[in-house]
Parts: sequence; structure tokens; C-alpha cells
Amino acid sequence: MAEPQNVGLEAEADDYENDSALRGEGNASSTASINSNITKYREENGRTYHAYKDGKYQYPNDERENDRLNLQHHLCNLTFDGKLFTAPIPKEKRLHRVLDIGTGTGIWAIDFADEHPETKVLGVDLSPIQPSFIPPNLIFQINDLEEPWTFSEKFDFIYSRMMIGSVADFPRLFKQCFDNLSNGGWIETFEISFPVLLNDGEFPDNSALKKWSDLFMEGCEKLGRPANSAELYKSQLEAIGFVDVVETKYIWPSNRWPKDRKLKELGAWQLENLISGIEAFSMAIFTRVLGWTKLEVDIFLGNVKKEMKDTRIHVYWNIFVVYGHKPE
Repeated sequence: MAEPQNVGLEAEADDYENDSALRGEGNASSTASINSNITKYREENGRTYHAYKDGKYQYPNDERENDRLNLQHHLCNLTFDGKLFTAPIPKEKRLHRVLDIGTGTGIWAIDFADEHPETKVLGVDLSPIQPSFIPPNLIFQINDLEEPWTFSEKFDFIYSRMMIGSVADFPRLFKQCFDNLSNGGWIETFEISFPVLLNDGEFPDNSALKKWSDLFMEGCEKLGRPANSAELYKSQLEAIGFVDVVETKYIWPSNRWPKDRKLKELGAWQLENLISGIEAFSMAIFTRVLGWTKLEVDIFLGNVKKEMKDTRIHVYWNIFVVYGHKPE
């Protein structure tokens, strides 16, 4: 078992027992047009999953998950104090074309397109779950970015967020980013990393939360898509040829346990993100990969949620934000 890692956070004086609120574009062959085959989603264990490249992505694409992704977007914005990215792109640099990798509901791409009407923005995903009413400078495309890229023009900025468990070969993905960036073009990644870490104290005996974190990592490892991949992004980007690469670690607490005001707010939003999304994160990995039944998963996740809500358990996730640029 990994040793507890203390990041020096001070926990709020706890009143858990009395807290009632806590209970309860391109013509590539890998590009697919939106048709009946793509929108006829796979149905499994009460959730729907993408049809294009069926089974490649382990998380659902139904309305519940889309709502959670939009909530998570707010959590990301809160982390950055309202900014959409942190890379120090010079203000005088004209961003002609921007690519959003794994765009999901498209909410980041929509916000970016609204803020930069002079920029052509492309959002790419396996699922056609994006809205139809979008800024005129934005296009969504159904594509598998693990296949060879055949974009006709290069990009000035490529953004990637929350691709955990979605990519088998990040060095290859980053090489395709490098090759498809204009000289001086920027890349930024935003990624959560497992395992869940303990700030102080100890996990409860036979902790369901600790077990869930370990099993989630085991399932991702068996899929060949490690859940701790973000720890290597900086070195991988540098090895490919990106320069001025910077890694910054942020913290998402499991709930409102920190004393720090901003971390407490991040924890409150992360708890909602976790409670509304843990079934989405877990069901396919636990049933398809680890061999559990849906009933077993449902019962287990009930216990995991109880620990996630417990402000006496001071756990957090590392968020790795890495940016760099292609040489001029």
C-alpha cells in the first residue's frame, strides 16, 4: 500500500456528524459522418455508450453523463479562476486554428469560440453529443484521434482535457499533435491522476474508497490505458520536441474538508462531480474488465459514496496541467 502523502493542507474543524447536507473537418478515412450507425448507441447496464468504434471509450454518453461533463467544466474553470487555459500564449500571436481533443459535450470549444471569434475552432470526439446551436467559427467532427491524423491545415493551439482512460499511447498522440501544430504552436493538457491520495490521517479499515481507486487503476491498466498517465506528460512532450514545457499540479479535494476557502469550494464541486459520475466512471470497467455484476457494482459504489462524503477522510486527487510549444 502506498504511503500517505501529505501536501500540507489544513483541514477545517469537522462537524461531520451534524452535517445533514452531506447525507443523503478533413476527408480522412477515419472520419465518420453522423448517421444512423453512429447515433444508434450501445445500451448496457442502464447507460448508453458511443457506437462509433464501439467499446473503445469506457464511459457513457447519455444525458446524465453529459450534464456531469458540463458541471466538470465549471470545476475546471474554477480551478483556473475563470480562464479556459493557462499556457502563456503571447497576446499578439494570432490563433488561426484551434483543436479541442476529446471535446465531449463541446462546452470548452464553445466557450473558446465565443471568446475568440477570429479563430476557427474544431472539436473532435467519438460521440456526436454536441449541441447544434454553436458559434459560427466552431465545427464538431466525429473522429478517432488514435488513428493517423489527416487534417489539411495545421493548428496554432491544441487543447486536451480529461482524457484519462481514453488513450492507449500518449506519446503517439503527442507526436501527432506536434506534427499538426504550426511552428510556435502551443499544446496544453489538463488531466486528473490516480490513485486517490491521503493528506493526513488514515483510510478507514477496509476502505471502499481506497479499494475503488485501486480497482479503477487495475481495470485501466488491463485496458492498456493507465489512470496515472498524466505523471509522464511533461517528459513525453519534451522527448517529442516541445520546448518551454511547464507542469503545474493542482489539487481537487474529495469534499469540503480543506480549511482554505478556494479548496473548500473546489472540494464541494468535486464531490458533486464524483457522486453524480462515479457510476459512469466505474460501470464499464468493473463489469467488462474486472468481471463484476451490475448489482455488485451498485452495492459497492454505495459504500464508496459514503466515504467520499465523509469530511473526516482527507483525500484528494492531483490535477496535472502541462503546456509547451513547438519551436519556431
